[in-house]
Amino acid sequence: MKQHLDITDCNVLKGFAIISIVLHNFCHWLPGCAVENEYTFLAERTYRFIELLTHGQHVMLNIFSFAGHYGVAIFLFVSGYGLVKKYESRDDHIGVLPFIWYNLKKLWWLLALGLPIWFVSDIYLHDWHWPHHWYNVLQLITFTGNLFPDADLLLGPWWYFSLTMQLYVIYRLFLYKRKWASLAVVTLICCSAVFYAIYTENHILLNYLRYNFAGSMLPFALGITLARTNVYYDWTYACICLAMWIACWFDALSWMAAPIFFVLATLPLVDIKGVWHNIMVWFGQLSAYLFVIHPIVRPYFINDVKEGGDPYLNLALYLFVSFLLAILYRKATIALRDKRSI
Repeated sequence: MKQHLDITDCNVLKGFAIISIVLHNFCHWLPGCAVENEYTFLAERTYRFIELLTHGQHVMLNIFSFAGHYGVAIFLFVSGYGLVKKYESRDDHIGVLPFIWYNLKKLWWLLALGLPIWFVSDIYLHDWHWPHHWYNVLQLITFTGNLFPDADLLLGPWWYFSLTMQLYVIYRLFLYKRKWASLAVVTLICCSAVFYAIYTENHILLNYLRYNFAGSMLPFALGITLARTNVYYDWTYACICLAMWIACWFDALSWMAAPIFFVLATLPLVDIKGVWHNIMVWFGQLSAYLFVIHPIVRPYFINDVKEGGDPYLNLALYLFVSFLLAILYRKATIALRDKRSI
C-alpha cells in the first residue's frame, strides 16, 4: 500500500490501460462479439455479454470487446493525478495561456507523424479517394471535433485527444490550486448533466456528453482527489470495488459510477513484482505512441477477419505490428523533437 503514486506506478497503470484499449478497439469490431456500453447504456447489451460468456463463445475476445474501454478511465485518473503532482507542488503560478499552449504543443508533437501516416493509409483503404473534408482535419488538430455533434472524428480512438485537451482547460480554469468546493461543484454539474440525459433517456445527448468532459469527469476528479490526499488500497478493497464495478453494468444510473470502481479495483496493480512489473512499465512508457498507431493498423486485420480470416491470428498480428510501429514511432518522434530543439 502506498500513500502516493510515482511515475513508475503511473506507467504500470497506463500499461494495463493501453492493453485493455488496444484489445477492445480490435475485439469490438469482430462479428458476433458483445457490444459495449461506452457512450450510451442499454441493459440488454450486458445480458448479451453474459450469455456469450456462459456459452463459452470466445470468452477473452468478448471480455475485451465489452469491458476493455474502461482503460480510458485509468488514463483519465492518471491525467488528473499527474496534473496535481506536476503543477500544484510548485511555488510558482503558471498562467492560463502558457499552460494551454504547452499542452497543445505536447499533443501536436505526438500527432506530428501520425497524421500523414494516417492520411496515406486512409486514402489507400478508400481506393485512393479521401472521403473526408479539410475542416475535419482542422477540428482534429485544434482538438475541437468532439464539440460538434455531427463531426467526422476521422479516426475513432483519436477522439480522446480532444477530451484530454478539454480536461486540461477545465483543470487550469476552475480547479488549479483551488479549494475542494471548486472540484465538487464542477463534478456535480457534470454528473447532473449525465444524470439528466440518462433519466430522460436522451441517448443523443448522453452520447455527446460521454464524448466530452462532462461524461468523463468522475475518474479525472478521482485522480485530482487522491493526488491531493493519499492513495489507500489493498487487494480485499480492490475485490469489493471489482464486484461493485460489475454490479454497475445492470442499471443506467449506477453505470455512471462504473469507471470509479474500475479505477479503484486496478490500483493494486502498482505492487506487482518481477517481469510483469517491467512489462507493464514498458507498455506504459509506450502507451501514447501505441495509442496513435494502433487505430491506423487495425482496419487491415479487421477486414481480413470480416472476410473469413482467423480472429486470433489476426489479433496476434495486429498486436505485433502495432507494437513494432509504436516503438519506431516513438524513436522517430523523439528524434524529430530533439532535432527541432537544436
